[in-house]
Amino acid sequence: MVKKDTAKNEPNSFDNAKLYTWLKALEIKINRLEREFNLVKDNLGKKGQESSKKVKSMEKDFVDAKHEVELSNTKIDMLIKEIKQTAGKEEVEVIKKYIEFWNPLNFVTQKDLERLFETKKEEMLREIRLAQTESKSEKKNDDNVDQKINKKEVK
Repeated sequence: MVKKDTAKNEPNSFDNAKLYTWLKALEIKINRLEREFNLVKDNLGKKGQESSKKVKSMEKDFVDAKHEVELSNTKIDMLIKEIKQTAGKEEVEVIKKYIEFWNPLNFVTQKDLERLFETKKEEMLREIRLAQTESKSEKKNDDNVDQKINKKEVK
């Protein structure tokens, strides 16, 4: 009977040893899986943070680009307004015809006019002086003639 008890205990003890080994192997596998899971979780967290930073950076870039587009649109609107205020082709042609008609290159400047005025004034003054000197000399001649006539009459 003892043999039977040992035989009964042996399979149980064998089963217990086998069960213990099996549990130890499972524990090792679970620990390894837990480490891998934590590693994946950490990597996923880091990648998530990096992705979040990239998304925020892209959002900022998008906002900046949108702002630049708005600035460009306002500048374009301003340019359009200025272009509308400028003269058109027909208006430029009309102005060109007037300029050609008036020919501003032949206009006199104020300095030119002042010089011309001074020159004419000096010429007129010379003529007046010349006329005065001529009239004085004529008067002298007349006086001389009168004196001669008077002398002849006196004789």
